[in-house]
Amino acid sequence: MSDNKRDLRNLNNDLFRALDECAEALSLAELSRISGVKMELLRRYLDRKVRVVRAGTWDKVYPVLKPYLEGPEPVQEPPPRIGKPYRRHPELVEMFSAQKVLLDEFAIFSDSDKKAIIAEFTAVAGKSEPTSYESLSNIENQLMGCFLAMDSATQDEQLSKLTVRATAEVRKRRSNLF
Repeated sequence: MSDNKRDLRNLNNDLFRALDECAEALSLAELSRISGVKMELLRRYLDRKVRVVRAGTWDKVYPVLKPYLEGPEPVQEPPPRIGKPYRRHPELVEMFSAQKVLLDEFAIFSDSDKKAIIAEFTAVAGKSEPTSYESLSNIENQLMGCFLAMDSATQDEQLSKLTVRATAEVRKRRSNLF
């Protein structure tokens, strides 16, 4: 038997099986309307009165039947989170972008790293008062106080340095996950 006839037989079997499995999910009228294949032809396929299914017909019918043939999509778990989830608070919403980035990057680090970062910011900014945001922890208020005490150019410079460190930390953690 030639390969062409074998392929047609497999195609026919696939269509017949697909139609049988989906007969209760879709009516012939719906399948005909959606696929553009005449209802009479679909009925002949169901009754097995047609020996050969054209590839063009299969190409029209298969996309309609595909969701009914395959099981539901497997639920994919989201990738593991690195750092704390997003916090929503009116104070946080009103902060400038640089402040939000600072807090997000700061949250990635361990407690000992956080203390070192605050020490670095304090050395650059000098003595400063912690902010009094209710939505921030004491250590975050210390960091924000130092950050806001800096001039704009220094803020950008320190934030860039912290971004480099945070990126390296996240890459290290991701490599450990997989």
